[in-house]
Amino acid sequence: MITVLAIDTSTNYVTCGIAQVALTGSVEILAEREVDNARGHMELLTPNILDCLQEARLRPSDVNAVVVGCGPGPFTGLRVGMATGAAFADALGVPVYSVPSLAATAWQHVATRPMVGSAPRRIVVLADARRREWYHASFELQPSRAGVECRCVSPSAVSAPQDVIAAHGLAHDSSAEVLCSASIADAVTEGVSSSDTVVPDAHPTTTGLIRAAIAQEHSAVGLLRPTDPPRALYLRRPDAVVPHLKGVSQAVNTAAVEAHELAEHQRYDREGDGGGAEEWPAIDPAQVRIEPLEPDHAPLVAALEKRLFADEAPWSAETVRMAIGTPFTSFLGLFRGDELVGYADLAVLGSPQDAEAEVQNIAIAPEHQGKGYSRLLMDQMMAIADRLHAPVFLEVRTDNRPAIGLYECYGFQIQGTRRGYYQPSGADAYTMMRPPHAPAETEQPAEGNPRFIMGVESSCDETGVGIIEINGDGDGATLRIASDQVASSMEQHARFGGVVPEIASRAHLEAMQPVMRAALQVAGIEKPSAVAATIGPGLAGALLVGAAAAKAYAAAWEVPFYAVNHLGGHVAVDTLVDGVDTSTLDNAIALLVSGGHTQILHVQGVGKPMEELGSTLDDAAGEAYDKVARLLGLGYPGGPIIDRLASKGNPDAIKFPRGMMRPQDARYDFSFSGLKTAVARYVEQAERAGETILVEDLCASFQEAAVDVLTVKALRACEDKGAQVLLLGGGVSANRRLRDLAAQRCAEAGVELHVPPLELCTDNGVMIAALASHLILAGESASDLHVATDPSLDVETPLL
Repeated sequence: MITVLAIDTSTNYVTCGIAQVALTGSVEILAEREVDNARGHMELLTPNILDCLQEARLRPSDVNAVVVGCGPGPFTGLRVGMATGAAFADALGVPVYSVPSLAATAWQHVATRPMVGSAPRRIVVLADARRREWYHASFELQPSRAGVECRCVSPSAVSAPQDVIAAHGLAHDSSAEVLCSASIADAVTEGVSSSDTVVPDAHPTTTGLIRAAIAQEHSAVGLLRPTDPPRALYLRRPDAVVPHLKGVSQAVNTAAVEAHELAEHQRYDREGDGGGAEEWPAIDPAQVRIEPLEPDHAPLVAALEKRLFADEAPWSAETVRMAIGTPFTSFLGLFRGDELVGYADLAVLGSPQDAEAEVQNIAIAPEHQGKGYSRLLMDQMMAIADRLHAPVFLEVRTDNRPAIGLYECYGFQIQGTRRGYYQPSGADAYTMMRPPHAPAETEQPAEGNPRFIMGVESSCDETGVGIIEINGDGDGATLRIASDQVASSMEQHARFGGVVPEIASRAHLEAMQPVMRAALQVAGIEKPSAVAATIGPGLAGALLVGAAAAKAYAAAWEVPFYAVNHLGGHVAVDTLVDGVDTSTLDNAIALLVSGGHTQILHVQGVGKPMEELGSTLDDAAGEAYDKVARLLGLGYPGGPIIDRLASKGNPDAIKFPRGMMRPQDARYDFSFSGLKTAVARYVEQAERAGETILVEDLCASFQEAAVDVLTVKALRACEDKGAQVLLLGGGVSANRRLRDLAAQRCAEAGVELHVPPLELCTDNGVMIAALASHLILAGESASDLHVATDPSLDVETPLL
């Protein structure tokens, strides 16, 4: 049997289950959980998966495939399931299949209400899309060789309720069965012609998800083939509008700005408010892809058969159509754009515990041979066989040397010869066999071996995975960076002039597995000893993706999970710098400056509760840089270009105000909104007066005002707390003037300045792994997998 984990979080339900699937396509549920909790996806999903595995008396490593509902659904909940399913499968090295959640709902209905007679039935599935809209799709049921076919007639869409009713003719046609979520059941009942046709509280289930996946692959065997990464079905663009930029003031002399920097600004201006970023780039017509073949593809396959095997009884379209519908066969097509350039089919006989596989066909159009396309199809088929640990058999013409060489590369050996096997040509065939692929043995770490701690960071727009190697224990332990991989979605935010939370969340979902794979490869390990993730503070949606994925990785690898504080990570990363004595951070001041944070923290030991002494009352310092850069037409992000231009300018040219520096103001708090406004007013006044201002002088004067306040208040905190160390962290700590002024003032005050390397100042997974490493060495217990993300997590909480 094929053991499948099914997951869906596209509705209010937190759904997961473990099932065994026979090669014939029958589904046996071993355990499942369905909890109606619209806000509980993050807290409940991974623990419920482990509960199901325990009830089924299985371990995570027993799972052969994962099926996840890809929506449509509310973005926040949907991504928890998508991130969890993708991470669980990635950790185990098994396929993950995404199926439309509305199709899974339809298939669940088919399972509970089988067809009677041969007349087709129509099903309309509706779900609550919020914002006074419904998700909807329609399906047609009709008998088939496999029992029943649930064919999608109109794919998932989102519309106003009255438009949905009209589109499907529900106000007058009572022949359709209407499946809907509980929250819209009353409205649906009022809108349809007969309330008897309405099935309320319909949602994806384990059975529905798996049956939808089998139908999508056209066989149970297809659940074992490698697939593309799952993609969430988004039917709405992010709620972000590209701002219309005002022209740069004529008073600003931008001669010092390089042409390409102004060109970027002008490009975003010309694009206007395109309604949000595109979800996916257009498919390259020249790019090949592998998909399960549909019965409708039979004529294309038959045409290729006729071209390639004209003298060997090529299959007819009807024969191909019947083969595609065989439950134990995986029939794959290789497409280049809309053109079918090749195909292959693999039959699996026997039970999954004692299976044998046979390559029945593999063919590439003559004009596409010699491009390596055969290997793409072979990789898919051999992956299926290897997951079953099955021997693979095939026949090949004795005179087809290229094919024989290909098969030998995959471990096939000639077993014998069949005379006159191919008819009517009478050509001989070799029988070839590939031995079963033995399951890999899991190595147990030997006593005293180094431990590897993984950190996952996703609090804003960077997807970071870092791995720290711990050698030794207690005070004598040493930490080493084994891997540091980061993917940034900054370019996707540039046209909006700042980070768009929804776009950041989508980017995390896409980047998580590639970044994870790269981190493990660089570290040279298959799995870590523990997994940590940023649990807060940060953007709500972004945090969910990283933390949900990290929980799933930890659960699948059966290692502890640590939910840690993002800001504590910025402090802990300092301990990775050569020569830093960790004990100096037992009483230190941290100045964390970024686009989202501007804080002064009292550090009393790495991994210990910190005290927030002060923070910004309005804009963060990095945010002020971005807004001033936008005012001056310098693009996004603003920090680097303002810093570069400021190095050429006169910081004393303009006396911009220093916010919150009066005696009656809070000693450690900041305000940068007034500084930003002062820059804007200065430019306006210069334009009215017909004056010209050098952009480099503007940047230098603005920057001097900002870093002056930052360093004065940070050193004030050092003096008040008796701290001998000032630690700079956050993206803005890469600013050259901030570093120089901090170094100058620290030297004057007798304070030691710690500034991590540039790559460790911005958000990254290494800092999360570093904090977790210190917590582990201190004997802290792992987090419960029910832990929720906290976008406003206090600095006093290093671990949840």
